[in-house]
Amino acid sequence: MKNAFIIPLLMGVTACYSQKNTKIPAPFREFPKEMAVPTDNKNIRNDNTNESVVTISPNTEDKIIGKQETASEVVYVNEKLADTKTGGIVLGHLSWEHFSGRYDIDIDLGGEQQYNGVMSFRMKRDSIFWFSISASIGFQIAKGIIKNDTLHALDLLQKNYYRISLKELQSSTQLPAQIGALQRLFSGETLSQLIYFNSADSTFRGDASFYPGYAVKFDPSNRVLQNAINDEVNGRYLWADYTNRLQVENPKYSVASQTSLFLKDALKTIRLDVRLKTSSFEPIPSYPFNVPNGYTLMETW
Repeated sequence: MKNAFIIPLLMGVTACYSQKNTKIPAPFREFPKEMAVPTDNKNIRNDNTNESVVTISPNTEDKIIGKQETASEVVYVNEKLADTKTGGIVLGHLSWEHFSGRYDIDIDLGGEQQYNGVMSFRMKRDSIFWFSISASIGFQIAKGIIKNDTLHALDLLQKNYYRISLKELQSSTQLPAQIGALQRLFSGETLSQLIYFNSADSTFRGDASFYPGYAVKFDPSNRVLQNAINDEVNGRYLWADYTNRLQVENPKYSVASQTSLFLKDALKTIRLDVRLKTSSFEPIPSYPFNVPNGYTLMETW
């Protein structure tokens, strides 16, 4: 059951179980053994490294160090965006500094275990991640904050207070628990700071120091279509499919507005569907969190 707890933030979605959703869920694809990756990237090259990297740099006067030609476009590699030490580039990131969002969520645990609820986020980029989860009938059942590399979360149903370092959380769940990556999982950005194109198998991969098995797929505008972690060693898989984006004037604020997340281990596959209902990029005045009397402290997962 803790696997379900991990999907929204590598924590509290177990508490999002509200009334059972009697609607027949939309069919969805079987969890892939490997995430789909572009198949038309054989022409990408990088003269300075064994791995290739790609980003869009149209009409640039900068030196071009590589080019990808597809049926619909030409994608250039701009050397100013490349890390000269590793060959990696920053790609698929947005530029918001503050984000508040309210989401409708549906969770499918397999069989007839289907539930729905509401989830709210307040985020300061790479610094603070505040969240609240409520049942569909309106009462709050989980809330918390990630700050200073520590998760503080309240299970309001069981009256448990979780205080766990992100390092310990990653060790116990065998899934990445880094505040920036957790934020970008929901905003629809690359989870790793740097991205590499591996011409040997035509896949876009993350920095190996981030998390083994991380891969990403982009659309023609370099927005993230899929994030995937295929952890063959521990038998865990996390996949995020971004099907819609927020329509805003500045594309750097085009966070994911509809996302399907899948978590698979040896026992089951869990699906979480997330739909953004309201959003704001204004500075956030407060991130309220306190632990009431009578809660049991939990320092292990």
